[in-house]
Amino acid sequence: MPLFTQAISGVYYSSMQKHRNKRRKRIQLAFVYTLMAIAVVAIVSILILVVQGYRYNRFDGKIEQGGLVQFDSRPSGATVTVDDVTLANKTANKVTLTSGSHTITMSRDGYSSWKKDVLVRAGSVLWLDYTLLFPNSPEITTASRYTTVSSALASPNAKTMAVIVQAQAPEISLTTLDTDTPVTSKVSIATENFTAPAAGASQTFSLVSWDKDSNLLLVKHVYGDKTEYLSVDRRSSKTRNITTELGVSVEKIAYSLGDSNILYARTTSNELRRLDLGSSTVSGPLATNVANFTVTEDRTITYESLPDSEGIRTVGYVTSGNTKSRTIASFKESTTADLRITTGEYYGEHYVVTLYGETLTIKKGNLPSSDSADALKLTEVAKLTVSGSGTYLGFSPTNRMVYVGAGTRIVTYDLELKNSATLSLQEPLVRDVAWLDGFHIAATGQNSYYYDFDGTNGQLFASNTLNQPAVLSSNEKYIYYFAMSEETTVLRRVKLTND
Repeated sequence: MPLFTQAISGVYYSSMQKHRNKRRKRIQLAFVYTLMAIAVVAIVSILILVVQGYRYNRFDGKIEQGGLVQFDSRPSGATVTVDDVTLANKTANKVTLTSGSHTITMSRDGYSSWKKDVLVRAGSVLWLDYTLLFPNSPEITTASRYTTVSSALASPNAKTMAVIVQAQAPEISLTTLDTDTPVTSKVSIATENFTAPAAGASQTFSLVSWDKDSNLLLVKHVYGDKTEYLSVDRRSSKTRNITTELGVSVEKIAYSLGDSNILYARTTSNELRRLDLGSSTVSGPLATNVANFTVTEDRTITYESLPDSEGIRTVGYVTSGNTKSRTIASFKESTTADLRITTGEYYGEHYVVTLYGETLTIKKGNLPSSDSADALKLTEVAKLTVSGSGTYLGFSPTNRMVYVGAGTRIVTYDLELKNSATLSLQEPLVRDVAWLDGFHIAATGQNSYYYDFDGTNGQLFASNTLNQPAVLSSNEKYIYYFAMSEETTVLRRVKLTND
């Protein structure tokens, strides 16, 4: 073969070899990239399944979807046991469990154990982050002493306990709840700020409520056969006589939750009116024939009516700043059955709750301005039968729980888990249900307990106590309660940690 031809053949062969090598590399790269893509898809799919709670069940050899359970406790560092299996990590921690029923226990040395049967739902998150462990040997100290206690009321921010010692004396005792060393001071109501009783007539003072900022106290003053209401500033003792200043006679009065200068009142003529201390004015009737009302939110006042001429009772609401009321529902079957209404907002959803006789109805939807003509759209969430008449109706501090309290029973409905529970008390309720926080109810009497919202994990926290309100301090270190000691009344506190 000629040299030239050989050279041409060599170049051609070399070119073909390079082409084949490039093609081989492209095929190899395509194969590698395909494998990588498949691996990425597989990993992402697995991660999605893991996030959604899918796990391999070694007992039946199947892939099953479970639910995530988040654990926490006060104090933290508690051991968590699930169905007799102890988790490696202490609180706060989390674990994915198979759907269905599980028994959860949290325990820590020096504290009582917490135990609950729970239902884990596939693809959901169950929060068990409210566990309150009580010390086995709690430290108990005295915060303040009184000759007696006529009326007591803890502030909304849980930083102050207000006490009227002697009902006949215009003086309020104030004790700090959020300090290591409680401090007690006194606020006196000047005589020029209340009406003196006629000669020979008696008078009494009692606490009604705090304002939203925990600075003003509403005080009821009964003198002879008459009643007036006073607004007392705990910081300066400045007192305003609402009744005489505004010239209105009322049966019930309450601060607005939006503006402490605004109050709402049911007058002696059964009208719902708005009182403005800023401008010293009284609105026209917002609703008539009113039996009772409740300031449920910063912008909503609910009310129940008396029977009209046809025996019909209604429940409705007034929006803050509006001039008209709006009816939500009417009832005619019985004019003696309990009738209550309340509202609350939970995670952006607005709920309307009514209690009629033994029927508790929970609905959600919009509540347009009471002055507007916008349609009222409510969808039923739950309807429960509550045996016995319900005296108290409301929401827990976080609005997650709806509750009805009457006698020795409290029925709660969990808006998140959509289930109900009944709590049985040692003694009948004599005031509205007392919540220590969003998940725990305090029941005071001869012996005082707290319970989880569903009635489980009842814990005796004090003995020989008085049926006065108990409160969890704002720093969550103490439960304050009233007790008798050597023929005097004392405000005591039990420390919730062993630290």
